[in-house]
Amino acid sequence: MASTRVTESVTDLTRAGGTVDRFFDRLHLWLVRQLAFGRPVTRDQIGQAAARLTGDPVRAVALLDAHTEHNDVGEITGLGLTLNPTAHQVTIDGTRMWAWCAMDCLELAVLLDKQITVYSQPPGPGGAVRLQASPDGVSGVSPAEAVITMPVRFSDQLDLDSPEAIWASLCHYSLFFPSRSHAGQWVAGRDDIEILPLAEGFAAARELAAAMLRHEHRGASAPRATGWRPPGP
Repeated sequence: MASTRVTESVTDLTRAGGTVDRFFDRLHLWLVRQLAFGRPVTRDQIGQAAARLTGDPVRAVALLDAHTEHNDVGEITGLGLTLNPTAHQVTIDGTRMWAWCAMDCLELAVLLDKQITVYSQPPGPGGAVRLQASPDGVSGVSPAEAVITMPVRFSDQLDLDSPEAIWASLCHYSLFFPSRSHAGQWVAGRDDIEILPLAEGFAAARELAAAMLRHEHRGASAPRATGWRPPGP
């Protein structure tokens, strides 16, 4: 990652015991992978997974509910990957879904260990961005000069208590643009958003995803020693 500010932000967010580490545990990872099948995750599925993967399933389910999108019957429909339309359409194993933001599109390729087709419509003129994201990087980018914007945030600047808070802290500012000039017009006047080449954006996404994947190595049957904790400073 060439941007010093992005490097500092990612280092802060991915440190052990930091924001990402506390926000994501094996239950969150399990949920994202369930959503990748393209259907809502039921209450029974969530309860069974929480009992298996956490030390406090009742509290875990309540906290997970606070972070996610739901349908009318209470099934979970979104956490980074969503069944609800956004500007970022993704196709996974032939099934069309959406992502909360551009960085999610790249992170999901690593978290799911799959190739993902992305069609993203940025604000303003310039047209859509198309690309393939895989665990190894991005390819098939159209237009070739497309870029990604990334909000520079640190742990004490994030609010992860609800989907709306996550969108307001991060997702509204992470977008694909067909060129740096288009992104520059949108970013003008803000000093908290970086415009990155897609290769650098993917490097940041891979680091964030790696922090989430650490939880898979905590053991498949034992809960985390400290229990399931909410996000926060």
